[in-house]
Amino acid sequence: MMYTLTKALHLISLFIWIGGMVAVTLSLRYPAQAFLDKIKAYDRAVTTPAMLAAWGFGILLAAQGAWFMHSWLALKILLVLILSGLHGVLAGKLRRSTSGISGLQPSGHSLLPFEWVGWIGLFGLALVTLIVLLVTLKP
Repeated sequence: MMYTLTKALHLISLFIWIGGMVAVTLSLRYPAQAFLDKIKAYDRAVTTPAMLAAWGFGILLAAQGAWFMHSWLALKILLVLILSGLHGVLAGKLRRSTSGISGLQPSGHSLLPFEWVGWIGLFGLALVTLIVLLVTLKP
């Protein structure tokens, strides 16, 4: 019962985290200042805590399943680290966009070129797909 509950909480956290990343990506791609402020607040209050919860429940699941010695889990952790980094990049771009540091338009001074936002979102979804395949197939 505890394993099943942990798994459900892990999945719920993951869905909220990825949904928030998609919302940030879309809001940066098609910006409206009032909406960006709301997405920034949502990212801080919901998406980032969901990411941390997904990590916590995932570690608990790995411990319950005694999977730390399996190579598929090591690869999954690497992919989740990259996904977490992408979330940080998107959150940073959102923060800079709402504070006016880099503005909403492409800028040579931005750490993340504006055109890359959509590609980062697609890359994130590809990572999620690979992670789900690893967890499901456990090769």
